[in-house]
Amino acid sequence: MTTTADDQAKARALWRWTVTAAMIAAVSILLIWVAQSLPSICPAIYPAPPSCAPDARSGPALLGSASLVALFVALWVTGAVLRPKRRDKALRILMIVLVVAAVVAPLWTLTSSGFTIG
Repeated sequence: MTTTADDQAKARALWRWTVTAAMIAAVSILLIWVAQSLPSICPAIYPAPPSCAPDARSGPALLGSASLVALFVALWVTGAVLRPKRRDKALRILMIVLVVAAVVAPLWTLTSSGFTIG
């Protein structure tokens, strides 16, 4: 089977999408786990609110990481399966959703305990 220049160009374009998405997801997952390990700032009241539990950030960190991995896999599979005509639009949409999730997930993890931004 021979490959044409068009096939090689499409493969290069797909690798650009996946490498960019992988870097975004990896940096966001790193930020999620850094935020998860930060100390919580909680009010000095008894009983402490549920958001001050030692594992209050674990659930959002796991869910955020899993959603980023799922979005990356969806982007990768979409790029490999769809025809080129529909692939570009689908990859753009998935990349936008991935970037939004990459911003929201670390912030959600950070603010799931007593820490507030602002």
